[in-house]
Amino acid sequence: MSWILRALRRGILTTRYPAGPAEMPGRWRGVARAVPDAPAASYERGAAVCLSRAIEPRGHDAVVFADRCFQCGHCAVVAPEAFVMTNEFELAHTADPMLTQQLLAQRAAAFGRSVFIRHVDAGSDYSCDQEVQALFNPFYDLNRLGIFLTASPRHADMLLVTGAVTRAMEEPLRRTFAAMPAPKLVVAVGSAASSGSIYATDAIAGPVDRVVPVDVKVPGAPPPPLSIMHGIWVALGRVGARRAEPSA
Repeated sequence: MSWILRALRRGILTTRYPAGPAEMPGRWRGVARAVPDAPAASYERGAAVCLSRAIEPRGHDAVVFADRCFQCGHCAVVAPEAFVMTNEFELAHTADPMLTQQLLAQRAAAFGRSVFIRHVDAGSDYSCDQEVQALFNPFYDLNRLGIFLTASPRHADMLLVTGAVTRAMEEPLRRTFAAMPAPKLVVAVGSAASSGSIYATDAIAGPVDRVVPVDVKVPGAPPPPLSIMHGIWVALGRVGARRAEPSA
Protein backbone atom coordinates (compact mmCIF):
# COMPACT_ATOMS: atom_id res chain seq x y z
CA MET A 1 0.00 0.00 0.00
CA SER A 2 2.87 2.41 0.72
CA TRP A 3 4.08 2.13 -2.87
CA ILE A 4 0.57 2.76 -4.21
CA LEU A 5 0.15 5.84 -2.01
CA ARG A 6 3.56 7.13 -3.04
CA ALA A 7 2.65 6.72 -6.71
CA LEU A 8 -0.62 8.57 -6.21
CA ARG A 9 1.17 11.45 -4.50
CA ARG A 10 3.84 11.77 -7.19
CA GLY A 11 1.45 11.47 -10.12
CA ILE A 12 2.48 10.60 -13.67
CA LEU A 13 6.16 11.30 -14.29
CA THR A 14 6.38 10.07 -17.90
CA THR A 15 7.45 12.83 -20.26
CA ARG A 16 4.81 14.19 -22.62
CA TYR A 17 7.39 14.77 -25.34
CA PRO A 18 6.95 14.93 -28.31
CA ALA A 19 3.31 15.90 -27.74
CA GLY A 20 4.43 18.56 -25.25
CA PRO A 21 7.56 20.63 -24.66
CA ALA A 22 10.66 19.25 -22.98
CA GLU A 23 14.09 20.55 -22.07
CA MET A 24 17.42 19.17 -21.00
CA PRO A 25 18.90 19.88 -17.54
CA GLY A 26 20.89 23.11 -17.40
CA ARG A 27 24.17 21.26 -16.82
CA TRP A 28 23.76 19.07 -19.92
CA ARG A 29 26.40 19.84 -22.55
CA GLY A 30 25.15 19.61 -26.11
CA VAL A 31 26.96 20.30 -29.36
CA ALA A 32 29.18 23.35 -29.87
CA ARG A 33 28.03 26.47 -31.68
CA ALA A 34 30.18 29.24 -33.14
CA VAL A 35 29.63 32.81 -31.93
CA PRO A 36 29.74 35.14 -34.96
CA ASP A 37 32.13 38.10 -35.29
CA ALA A 38 34.75 36.84 -32.84
CA PRO A 39 38.45 37.35 -33.64
CA ALA A 40 39.62 35.05 -36.43
CA ALA A 41 42.41 33.74 -34.20
CA SER A 42 39.80 32.48 -31.73
CA TYR A 43 38.18 30.24 -34.33
CA GLU A 44 41.60 28.91 -35.30
CA ARG A 45 42.36 28.18 -31.65
CA GLY A 46 39.12 26.26 -31.22
CA ALA A 47 39.66 24.29 -34.42
CA ALA A 48 43.19 23.35 -33.32
CA VAL A 49 41.93 21.51 -30.21
CA CYS A 50 38.97 19.80 -31.89
CA LEU A 51 39.70 16.07 -31.83
CA SER A 52 37.04 15.22 -34.40
CA ARG A 53 37.85 18.01 -36.90
CA ALA A 54 34.32 19.35 -36.51
CA ILE A 55 35.27 23.03 -36.77
CA GLU A 56 36.05 24.88 -39.98
CA PRO A 57 37.17 28.50 -39.43
CA ARG A 58 35.91 30.97 -42.02
CA GLY A 59 37.44 34.34 -41.20
CA HIS A 60 35.34 36.04 -38.55
CA ASP A 61 33.02 33.05 -38.29
CA ALA A 62 33.21 29.27 -38.24
CA VAL A 63 31.12 26.25 -39.15
CA VAL A 64 30.66 23.54 -36.55
CA PHE A 65 29.66 20.23 -38.09
CA ALA A 66 27.28 18.82 -35.47
CA ASP A 67 27.55 15.33 -36.94
CA ARG A 68 31.26 15.29 -36.09
CA CYS A 69 31.12 17.19 -32.78
CA PHE A 70 32.13 14.97 -29.87
CA GLN A 71 30.76 17.41 -27.29
CA CYS A 72 34.08 17.54 -25.44
CA GLY A 73 33.76 21.31 -24.93
CA HIS A 74 37.47 22.01 -25.45
CA CYS A 75 36.76 24.67 -28.08
CA ALA A 76 34.60 26.63 -25.61
CA VAL A 77 37.34 26.34 -22.97
CA VAL A 78 40.21 27.67 -25.11
CA ALA A 79 38.10 30.20 -27.05
CA PRO A 80 34.99 31.11 -25.01
CA GLU A 81 34.50 34.27 -27.05
CA ALA A 82 34.12 32.17 -30.23
CA PHE A 83 32.35 28.96 -29.11
CA VAL A 84 29.59 27.98 -26.69
CA MET A 85 28.17 24.61 -25.73
CA THR A 86 24.42 24.64 -26.37
CA ASN A 87 21.59 23.01 -24.46
CA GLU A 88 19.69 22.00 -27.60
CA PHE A 89 18.49 18.43 -28.06
CA GLU A 90 16.35 18.59 -31.23
CA LEU A 91 19.32 18.10 -33.53
CA ALA A 92 18.13 15.38 -35.92
CA HIS A 93 18.28 16.14 -39.62
CA THR A 94 17.70 14.28 -42.86
CA ALA A 95 20.76 12.82 -44.55
CA ASP A 96 19.48 14.14 -47.88
CA PRO A 97 18.16 17.74 -48.04
CA MET A 98 15.70 16.60 -50.73
CA LEU A 99 14.06 14.19 -48.26
CA THR A 100 11.19 16.32 -46.99
CA GLN A 101 8.82 15.81 -44.08
CA GLN A 102 6.04 15.05 -46.56
CA LEU A 103 8.03 12.30 -48.30
CA LEU A 104 8.95 10.71 -44.97
CA ALA A 105 5.33 10.84 -43.80
CA GLN A 106 4.17 9.17 -47.02
CA ARG A 107 6.67 6.36 -46.52
CA ALA A 108 5.76 5.93 -42.86
CA ALA A 109 2.03 5.80 -43.64
CA ALA A 110 2.51 2.16 -44.63
CA PHE A 111 3.39 1.29 -41.02
CA GLY A 112 -0.07 2.09 -39.74
CA ARG A 113 -0.46 2.87 -36.04
CA SER A 114 2.56 0.91 -34.84
CA VAL A 115 6.24 1.04 -35.72
CA PHE A 116 8.75 -1.73 -35.03
CA ILE A 117 12.42 -0.90 -34.59
CA ARG A 118 15.46 -3.13 -35.00
CA HIS A 119 18.49 -1.78 -33.17
CA VAL A 120 21.99 -2.74 -34.38
CA ASP A 121 25.18 -1.89 -32.52
CA ALA A 122 27.63 -1.65 -35.42
CA GLY A 123 30.64 -0.80 -33.26
CA SER A 124 29.71 1.69 -30.56
CA ASP A 125 31.30 2.22 -27.14
CA TYR A 126 27.86 1.31 -25.71
CA SER A 127 27.04 4.86 -24.58
CA CYS A 128 24.54 5.37 -27.43
CA ASP A 129 23.08 1.91 -26.80
CA GLN A 130 22.34 2.81 -23.19
CA GLU A 131 20.44 5.89 -24.37
CA VAL A 132 18.43 3.74 -26.80
CA GLN A 133 17.58 1.33 -23.96
CA ALA A 134 16.42 4.27 -21.82
CA LEU A 135 13.75 5.06 -24.42
CA PHE A 136 11.73 2.14 -23.08
CA ASN A 137 11.96 2.94 -19.37
CA PRO A 138 8.91 4.37 -17.53
CA PHE A 139 10.00 8.00 -17.97
CA TYR A 140 10.38 8.04 -21.77
CA ASP A 141 8.12 5.01 -22.46
CA LEU A 142 8.39 4.92 -26.25
CA ASN A 143 5.74 2.17 -26.31
CA ARG A 144 3.09 4.80 -25.46
CA LEU A 145 3.68 6.22 -28.95
CA GLY A 146 3.10 2.87 -30.63
CA ILE A 147 6.83 2.27 -31.14
CA PHE A 148 8.30 -1.10 -30.20
CA LEU A 149 11.57 -3.02 -30.43
CA THR A 150 11.74 -6.20 -32.45
CA ALA A 151 14.42 -8.88 -32.50
CA SER A 152 13.88 -9.72 -36.16
CA PRO A 153 14.74 -7.41 -39.07
CA ARG A 154 11.97 -9.13 -41.05
CA HIS A 155 9.45 -7.55 -38.70
CA ALA A 156 11.16 -4.14 -38.58
CA ASP A 157 10.00 -0.86 -40.11
CA MET A 158 12.96 1.19 -38.88
CA LEU A 159 16.62 0.42 -38.31
CA LEU A 160 18.44 2.28 -35.51
CA VAL A 161 22.21 1.98 -35.89
CA THR A 162 24.71 3.03 -33.22
CA GLY A 163 28.46 3.35 -33.56
CA ALA A 164 30.88 3.80 -36.42
CA VAL A 165 30.63 0.60 -38.47
CA THR A 166 33.46 -1.83 -37.84
CA ARG A 167 34.74 -4.11 -40.60
CA ALA A 168 33.36 -7.09 -38.69
CA MET A 169 29.85 -5.55 -38.64
CA GLU A 170 29.77 -4.38 -42.26
CA GLU A 171 28.22 -7.53 -43.68
CA PRO A 172 25.82 -8.18 -40.75
CA LEU A 173 24.54 -4.61 -41.10
CA ARG A 174 24.00 -5.05 -44.84
CA ARG A 175 22.17 -8.32 -44.26
CA THR A 176 19.97 -6.76 -41.59
CA PHE A 177 19.01 -3.92 -43.94
CA ALA A 178 18.36 -6.34 -46.81
CA ALA A 179 16.09 -8.50 -44.62
CA MET A 180 13.81 -5.59 -43.73
CA PRO A 181 10.64 -5.31 -45.80
CA ALA A 182 10.02 -2.15 -47.84
CA PRO A 183 9.29 0.61 -47.10
CA LYS A 184 11.97 0.97 -44.43
CA LEU A 185 13.73 3.77 -42.58
CA VAL A 186 17.27 4.02 -41.25
CA VAL A 187 18.33 6.34 -38.42
CA ALA A 188 22.02 6.79 -37.54
CA VAL A 189 22.20 7.44 -33.78
CA GLY A 190 25.16 9.41 -32.48
CA SER A 191 28.05 11.34 -33.98
CA ALA A 192 30.06 8.18 -34.59
CA ALA A 193 27.24 6.58 -36.59
CA SER A 194 26.47 9.84 -38.41
CA SER A 195 29.98 10.83 -39.47
CA GLY A 196 32.60 8.46 -38.08
CA SER A 197 33.65 11.33 -35.76
CA ILE A 198 37.00 10.58 -34.08
CA TYR A 199 37.10 6.95 -35.20
CA ALA A 200 39.41 6.44 -38.17
CA THR A 201 41.37 3.18 -38.22
CA ASP A 202 41.72 0.24 -40.58
CA ALA A 203 39.23 -1.64 -38.38
CA ILE A 204 36.49 0.94 -39.05
CA ALA A 205 34.51 0.95 -42.29
CA GLY A 206 33.17 4.44 -41.53
CA PRO A 207 29.81 6.03 -40.76
CA VAL A 208 26.59 4.11 -41.35
CA ASP A 209 25.82 5.73 -44.72
CA ARG A 210 28.92 4.13 -46.21
CA VAL A 211 27.32 0.73 -45.68
CA VAL A 212 23.53 1.23 -45.93
CA PRO A 213 21.36 4.20 -46.96
CA VAL A 214 20.55 6.56 -44.07
CA ASP A 215 17.42 8.71 -43.86
CA VAL A 216 17.97 10.63 -40.61
CA LYS A 217 21.06 11.40 -38.52
CA VAL A 218 21.00 12.19 -34.80
CA PRO A 219 24.18 13.97 -33.63
CA GLY A 220 25.45 13.55 -30.10
CA ALA A 221 28.11 11.68 -28.16
CA PRO A 222 25.91 10.14 -27.01
CA PRO A 223 22.60 11.80 -27.92
CA PRO A 224 20.17 11.75 -24.98
CA PRO A 225 16.87 9.84 -25.26
CA LEU A 226 14.98 13.04 -26.15
CA SER A 227 17.31 13.59 -29.13
CA ILE A 228 16.75 10.03 -30.31
CA MET A 229 12.99 10.42 -29.90
CA HIS A 230 13.19 13.58 -31.99
CA GLY A 231 15.15 11.66 -34.66
CA ILE A 232 12.55 8.89 -34.76
CA TRP A 233 9.76 11.48 -35.02
CA VAL A 234 11.60 13.19 -37.88
CA ALA A 235 12.07 9.86 -39.68
CA LEU A 236 8.33 9.17 -39.39
CA GLY A 237 7.53 12.56 -40.89
CA ARG A 238 5.73 13.71 -37.74
CA VAL A 239 7.90 16.84 -37.36
CA GLY A 240 10.21 18.78 -39.62
CA ALA A 241 13.94 18.22 -39.47
CA ARG A 242 16.67 20.73 -38.84
CA ARG A 243 18.44 22.06 -41.88
CA ALA A 244 20.61 19.31 -43.36
CA GLU A 245 24.23 19.38 -42.24
CA PRO A 246 26.78 20.90 -44.63
CA SER A 247 29.39 18.46 -45.89
CA ALA A 248 32.44 18.22 -43.65
